[in-house]
Amino acid sequence: MKILFAKTLLTLCALLVSTAALADKPKLVVQITVDQLRGDLLFRYQDNFLNSNNNKGFNRFLRDGTIFTNAHYRHAATLTAVGHATLATGAIPSQHGLIGNNWYDVAGETEMYCVADKDTKILQGEGKSASPKNLMASTFSDELHFATNGKAKIYSVSVKDRGAVLTGGQFGKSFWMDKNSGNFVTSSWYYDAMPDWAKAFNEGGLKDSWVGAQWTLSKPESVYINSTENRIYQIPPRGFSRGFPHGLPEEANKNYYKALNMTPFADELTAEFAKHITAQNALGKDEVTDFLAISFSLNDYIGHNYGPFSREAEDGLYQLDAVLADLFNFLDEQVGLEHVLLTLSADHGVDAIPEYKKSLGFAGLRGDVSSKLKQFVKGYAEEKDIDGELLSFIRLPNIYLNHSTIKSADLDLEDVLEDFAEELASYEEIGAVYTSEDLAAGTAKTDPVSQQISNNFVAERSGDLIVVQKTSTMLGNYSAATHGSPYKYDTHVPVYFTGWKVKPQRLTRLVSPEDIAVTLSATLNIGYPDKSTGSVLAEIAELP
Repeated sequence: MKILFAKTLLTLCALLVSTAALADKPKLVVQITVDQLRGDLLFRYQDNFLNSNNNKGFNRFLRDGTIFTNAHYRHAATLTAVGHATLATGAIPSQHGLIGNNWYDVAGETEMYCVADKDTKILQGEGKSASPKNLMASTFSDELHFATNGKAKIYSVSVKDRGAVLTGGQFGKSFWMDKNSGNFVTSSWYYDAMPDWAKAFNEGGLKDSWVGAQWTLSKPESVYINSTENRIYQIPPRGFSRGFPHGLPEEANKNYYKALNMTPFADELTAEFAKHITAQNALGKDEVTDFLAISFSLNDYIGHNYGPFSREAEDGLYQLDAVLADLFNFLDEQVGLEHVLLTLSADHGVDAIPEYKKSLGFAGLRGDVSSKLKQFVKGYAEEKDIDGELLSFIRLPNIYLNHSTIKSADLDLEDVLEDFAEELASYEEIGAVYTSEDLAAGTAKTDPVSQQISNNFVAERSGDLIVVQKTSTMLGNYSAATHGSPYKYDTHVPVYFTGWKVKPQRLTRLVSPEDIAVTLSATLNIGYPDKSTGSVLAEIAELP
């Protein structure tokens, strides 16, 4: 009898210990990224977001979560790939290696896209394949994979390939939208063949639900905050107009799928696929913490074409708010939100349309620096009787010189760099110019912007010359508004947490999106990403 009692007691103790261990960590971590979401915008629209107890999107963070309102990136190239890689690795670009969405491969004499991988093939799609092979650092999800001996289920999804691939890390399963077919696709890096559950989603017809549909305002016009006065400065995508409604093509073809990405329906489709991943792969259903990264892309597309202070941008966030509320209710049913740690951030911010800012009395400038530089280089080559191209590639802020031509012309590289830098510095759009030699030697200036440039520098990938535009200045005519600068409107983003054990509080001390990855690692008591430069946010990692 005593032996039986002792065995029963031991079993009960083991069960209690196991239950306590489960309570000390979330069952599921969900990392949400809203592309191009400036740090001030959610407060601008907060009163118009859903706010009932059982139906909250952004307000689940703003009212119920721990929000860090003074979060800034510490690098200069505030671009999609750079931001997503920083969120995933907790590292600055000089450590994780992604200096931009694209750069020039000097050895291969070709442009390199951040997630391009010609050694893999796309599955169930028509576009180019992708993988995380260009990342030079481990991610939070990689460390989770290692800590759990591969038992953690790790997934990422986005319309953009780079939004999914970089947050999924080396060992996650990443899916993105093929804009030719509307399918969520993956590559042979992740699977030998497309999994049946993903095929079933693509073949289920949801992607074609909005054929012929119209994007209209989702709320009464009287509640909208943004003015319509900036419409004359907008550059709508093909098939769209300035002002609502925005109609989609009447047939499910390539034009339809490309247009779909310019509407809130794409965010809805992304969330539905994320829900499908969760249900089909039983995320959060066992004792091992799982990870799901979701990057919503519409806000970036709309910001570029219509500007961040347009009615389109405002309504896009209202509709994403409803999508998030539905997603959170789904997670509550599937896992229980008390077991889900949610984090929200953005890959970068954005500035207003420069012409719109200028119309309001602020600084605002747009100029084609690339064309001016090419014209200068043409005259420079003629003056010095140089045979061959002096420029290999321009993808601002990086400018790559042709070292072979310079050597053949018996010119000193340092002299050429100095001449080109002096020319660039004379342009009214340019605020500063850096040479790769100064950055590599550590002899660049030490002011805040120079430090951001250094944080973004990778000798094998960065240009020979790196420029910084003046504030509120666009270096091209490719879109209405943009990002990519080291200034506050581009570096300021949300860093928010809610769900599992998180308390409502608003904190104003300076933090960085780099801090998210290491905070998640600290919360789960696992290894930090190997090159992480962020700091642990104690308000999350030390939750009781």
